[in-house]
Amino acid sequence: MKEEAKRRIKLGCAAAGALAAAVLIATCPIPGLSYQATAVLGILIMAIVWWITGVLPEFVTAVVMAVLFVVVAGISVGATFSTFASSTWWLLLSAFTLGVGMKTSGLMRRIALAIVRKFPRTFRCQVIAQLVTGTVLGPLIPSLAVKGAMLAPLAMSIGDELGYERQGKRATGLFAAMLVGIRTVAPTIVSASVTGYALMATLPADVQEQFNMASWFVAALPWLVVVLVMNYFLIMGMYGRGEKAGSSSETVGAPGNAQSLEQSSLRCGTRFVGAAECADSKQGEAENSAGEPSRGGADLNDNQSIPDGLGPLSAVEKRMLGIILVTVVLWATESFHHVSAMAVGLAALVAMFVLKVIDVPAFKSGVNWTSLLFIGIALGLGSVFAEAGLNDWVMQTCGPAFQALAGNPYLLVLGIGVITVVLRFLIVSEVAYLNLLMAFLVPMAASVGVNPWVLGFSAYALVIAWFAKYQSPIYLAAFYAVDGKMAKHSELAKYCGVYLATCLAGLVVCVPYWQWMGLL
Repeated sequence: MKEEAKRRIKLGCAAAGALAAAVLIATCPIPGLSYQATAVLGILIMAIVWWITGVLPEFVTAVVMAVLFVVVAGISVGATFSTFASSTWWLLLSAFTLGVGMKTSGLMRRIALAIVRKFPRTFRCQVIAQLVTGTVLGPLIPSLAVKGAMLAPLAMSIGDELGYERQGKRATGLFAAMLVGIRTVAPTIVSASVTGYALMATLPADVQEQFNMASWFVAALPWLVVVLVMNYFLIMGMYGRGEKAGSSSETVGAPGNAQSLEQSSLRCGTRFVGAAECADSKQGEAENSAGEPSRGGADLNDNQSIPDGLGPLSAVEKRMLGIILVTVVLWATESFHHVSAMAVGLAALVAMFVLKVIDVPAFKSGVNWTSLLFIGIALGLGSVFAEAGLNDWVMQTCGPAFQALAGNPYLLVLGIGVITVVLRFLIVSEVAYLNLLMAFLVPMAASVGVNPWVLGFSAYALVIAWFAKYQSPIYLAAFYAVDGKMAKHSELAKYCGVYLATCLAGLVVCVPYWQWMGLL
């Protein structure tokens, strides 16, 4: 009876979403919007309702939305499916495949145990490890989505080794720390994201000369410190209490204990990569140990060391490690050799096949193709909105609000941040939003005596949002790199609000610092 009631509620919500879209499209009540733009908004509202209610699989709803854009709204096929012809989608495909290679070779679990050994096995220290890892890798790889696709499976492996229940509080906390670490460094270092280069290009020539990579980082440093420190304490407060380590439903071997997993692998006569292969022979051992208290995530046994007996790297692990190192180095030095990150990623994909790190069955089953389809359509919303004229309408509508904030520096940076969060529901592309915003704000900055960099950074600091999945490529890549198994979207969406609040707090702290620097 409960399942039937849930099904009826879903169908009712789905019908309500479709009806709301139809009414909006038929009546076109929004001043300044064309029929096409109104139709796009209505269809998007329907899709969001369907995604929330789960009446259809997410990628199926995305396909329905895309078809309606073309048939009902008259959006071109090229704009609707533009992402599939862009470097972004192919770069994500290569990143997802690198994750498959790291997983199937056993390298990912080896790295996970290495991190667990280097940092004390407390939730506190593993959160620090995630924040540090994301921050250090930030300047090396210019695509946030790629970093998310690569580090999310690693974070989940660490959680599994420590016995954190998937989608539980501590696993969610690790995912949040991973995401925060990757993203927070991006606004502070230009090379950490292509969005930084795009924002730099919108600044006047004299401002670009003033803000090279070093001076940009110095101006943004207080914001970085404030946001990282606040998120550390918030993650600890929200996810570090009230959950004991437990068995992950999909972890092979003795649940919740990295040591027992490792030892089980070694006792089976295999290297670390062989842990999964000897699962059948050790099923009885796993069942016997399942009833024992799990030590992986419990802070009571934090001082217990994990042995170093992983054995030497296997041949396939060495080949995968070589591919990863070469790929990361080429990504980090793109500005010197000018080979696109997409080309490097696809070359790595080919290398994994040539060197027999993965095969065709692993490629077919390991890559989350439905997620890549959903991501491709969701990221195409930026092109859809641009063709429908929604981007220009949004900026013209909100222009007076920006003008009203110019008199007070605190209200100015906070206002730009808050308006950015709101408008990002409609202007999906981060780069497109910043380009449109700066086209309006740069002339305004000159008239009120504010350095345009401050306005651009205030928007860049808040341009990330994942309340709805379609808003953020990095979130989509990270979430679906682990098939949504590490944390629930509903919980992560709540933390999105927390994270954005810390970003606003960081801007407030920076105001006197920027005044001292003569930027305000």
